[in-house]
Amino acid sequence: MSDSFRLIAIGELARRTGLASSALRYYERAGLLLPTARTGGRRHYGSSSAERVALIQLCQDAGFTLREIRALVTAWSQRSRLWGPLAKAKLRELDTRIAQAERAKTLVQHVLACPHRNLVTCPNFRATLKAHLDSRGGPGHAADVKTVPRSRVTR
Repeated sequence: MSDSFRLIAIGELARRTGLASSALRYYERAGLLLPTARTGGRRHYGSSSAERVALIQLCQDAGFTLREIRALVTAWSQRSRLWGPLAKAKLRELDTRIAQAERAKTLVQHVLACPHRNLVTCPNFRATLKAHLDSRGGPGHAADVKTVPRSRVTR
């Protein structure tokens, strides 16, 4: 029998993918992974299942939820272009998360370089606190404005 038609037991798939068998069963319940057969009550998967699990993991690393991954996989399997808007929305979400992470990094760099013994007394840090509060003040306030101070010495 060709290796491409060989069935893989759930334990072997778990070993190959580095996941617990319970995670594979969870992917099943989420509609992302389907066993090809059951032998003696045990799940067996097709040889391409390891690639499917890798695809799921890559999508999760990109920030997609299991529901979004299911929608992507469904669209891809139906050769539909419906995955495009989902991917574009995720890209916007990632851009927002990256901007937040950059602001957080800048803030931590400022904290490390700040010459003030008490950070709360630092005018730069106080300006950041005020800008953060202002950005949460309601409609019309830009939450994405770069408000974190650069590490400049102010006494």
